[in-house]
Amino acid sequence: MKKFAALVTAFAAAFLCLPFFSGCSAGIGYTLESAEDGSRYYVARASGYTSFMSGELEIPAEYGEGEEKFPVKAIAAQGFSGTKLKKITIPASVETIGVAAFSYNNLLEEVTFAEGSKIKEIGWGAFGYCRSLAAVNIPETVETVDGMAFAYCESLETLDLPDGLKNINFRAFEGCSALEEIILPQNLLQIGAYAFYNCTSLGGIVLPDSLMDEVSENGEISPAVGFAAFHTCTSLKYAAVGAGIVSIEEGVFGYCTSLDRVYLPAGLKRIKGALFSNDGAFVCGHAFHNDGALAEVHFAGGEEEWAAVEIDDVPYSGGSTEFNNGALKRARKIFNSAFADKP
Repeated sequence: MKKFAALVTAFAAAFLCLPFFSGCSAGIGYTLESAEDGSRYYVARASGYTSFMSGELEIPAEYGEGEEKFPVKAIAAQGFSGTKLKKITIPASVETIGVAAFSYNNLLEEVTFAEGSKIKEIGWGAFGYCRSLAAVNIPETVETVDGMAFAYCESLETLDLPDGLKNINFRAFEGCSALEEIILPQNLLQIGAYAFYNCTSLGGIVLPDSLMDEVSENGEISPAVGFAAFHTCTSLKYAAVGAGIVSIEEGVFGYCTSLDRVYLPAGLKRIKGALFSNDGAFVCGHAFHNDGALAEVHFAGGEEEWAAVEIDDVPYSGGSTEFNNGALKRARKIFNSAFADKP
């Protein structure tokens, strides 16, 4: 009898939260917070029956009245996740976007940051899995696009990155399968692992000279471009690697099955093989594995310098797949050849 009563209560609660009942409509909730300097601000998030929040949403720059009126400076973690919104406008007052703040908004088509935005970071998973997102104006002040920020935004065809962008982190644009072109800014310092993994429409990529590997006194290399960064970019026709790269990590251009030419810098020291985890599990294949279309390797140095590049070609067999750097070795080498423009 108690179980039956509990079931009836749960059903009634769910029924009464349907959006046509008063008190259950979706809106914006605000939490008042204090900064370290003593100033006060609001954190915004969806409230009520959020899965029925639809249409366009413009988050206000300020909230409250009288002495309780303060700027809206932050979006809460998962604050507007899973709604049916189609357009979102974020005010210039917002400085922080929380983890997965707008994720899984499958109908979201457009995101606009208001003019004058000072935001410096697009947070982890902020717009992840917004599969209809086709347009977003990333503010010029943004320095970091954090991990999975735009992962699986499958309708995103073009993307303007700000000149001041320094970091594109882990899986930031993974699965953006409609993305045809991206121009990386000349101040970029880091591209994380899997950053553009499975961007299957991307036609070419130029890695700027600002991407510089760090080499310690004992020769250890901290890569500026993480492993598998452009893995499975199956439409990629060309790739130009900037002068600051001395090591091409595991799987960076793996399974780029349309890649027919690559431009490599004279200072290149090594091209890596397969990657394994600490417990020996296979992670990803060689830097240029399964790139059967690769026809030309343009190298900015001479033949002697090319001969000094350490190429790891120790094969690995995973099921029916063979991983190696054989495509790179078979391709015709064109020495003293630098990338000038799109092939």
